[in-house]
Amino acid sequence: MESQALALQRDSYVQQDFPIEEYRSRAERARSLMNTFGFDALMVTGDFCSAHNYRYLSGHLPRDFQANSARPHILVLPKEGEPIIVAYCLTERDAQVSSWVKDVRSYTQPFTFELVRNAIKDLGLDRAKIGAELGVEQRMAMPFREFHKLEREFPDLRFEDASELLWSMRMVKSPKEIECIAKADEINGKALEYCFNELHEGDTEIDAAKKVCSYMINAGAYRPPHDQVTVNSGPEWRTGFIAPKNKPLAKGDVVFIDSGCTINGYWGEFNRMATVGAPSERQKKNQEMIMKIVQGSLKYIKAGVKSSEVMKQFVNKYKEFGLDPPGYYLKYPFMHLAHEIGLESSEPMLIRMDSDIELKAGMVFSVEAYYKDVENYGSEEDIVVTEDGCRVLSKMDEGLYVIH
Repeated sequence: MESQALALQRDSYVQQDFPIEEYRSRAERARSLMNTFGFDALMVTGDFCSAHNYRYLSGHLPRDFQANSARPHILVLPKEGEPIIVAYCLTERDAQVSSWVKDVRSYTQPFTFELVRNAIKDLGLDRAKIGAELGVEQRMAMPFREFHKLEREFPDLRFEDASELLWSMRMVKSPKEIECIAKADEINGKALEYCFNELHEGDTEIDAAKKVCSYMINAGAYRPPHDQVTVNSGPEWRTGFIAPKNKPLAKGDVVFIDSGCTINGYWGEFNRMATVGAPSERQKKNQEMIMKIVQGSLKYIKAGVKSSEVMKQFVNKYKEFGLDPPGYYLKYPFMHLAHEIGLESSEPMLIRMDSDIELKAGMVFSVEAYYKDVENYGSEEDIVVTEDGCRVLSKMDEGLYVIH
């Protein structure tokens, strides 16, 4: 039985992210999908660098994104019965009070496979089919040799790719997840506005990044990774999304900032642009055009529409302005119009021409497009798909800011 003190700690602790019922609901959805995909259990992992699936299903964040991959955490979630967590010893108590999982077992470094082996045996999974992070855009936070030992320990057990199951869960956000993304978007929008208002000619791209980051942290996005900031300026940037440089902002420059932050681990991210000094008519026209291409594409996004159909309408927006759509949208490697956001700032699914996946209500996308003239121009909005359209979560792009 869980002690009253631990129960009280647990109830107060989990309010920092989501109520425990949110995680139990995710576990039940996962169990239902195990029937669909033919799994007897799921095994998801995380470490101090990254723990998305582990955190999503367990409610436990091993640590706030420290540069340390030596301390794996493992959740084994059976289709029937209680799950087991294997945690690093110094985070064992945290796992007990922040997760809904009651059976938490700990180890000291270095990590070896034995505790996971024991968990599998105790759950009666010796001959099971276990879904694991083996596929598209997944990473197992466990040394390969230890995983290989685990496989050899159970000759009648099969580990198979569970990426389709995991992404099918994470693609559709709950109302509470959407609330976090909307809050992150609100902070990002205000941080960008603050930055552009406080920047001056002669300041550097690094100065711009500092202003964005400091605002985000002070506004509530203080838990790492609290931000991501790309700053590119001048006529030579080529949408390379590279780190800000110690480059002074010169009169006439266009300044592109693509930034975002997290609330309870969920990203809100989008870009905005400015000019140093009053923009020219050409610069204003170019930015207004790319804004209209993005915003005009939103009306085609709704539940039940295929990704490829949205893309066809999107590329037609370029044609309405007398432009040839960029070739990378139309042929390999098929650049996307939109990527989902969630526990990662870019994650599946992608809205692109070679995909016939249908959009679902609750998917949250970052919709972005670019145009190259003398400089590059971009606009981006975060939206949530609804049954009859989409709802914009970011403060809508209103055009070029002016840096004095």
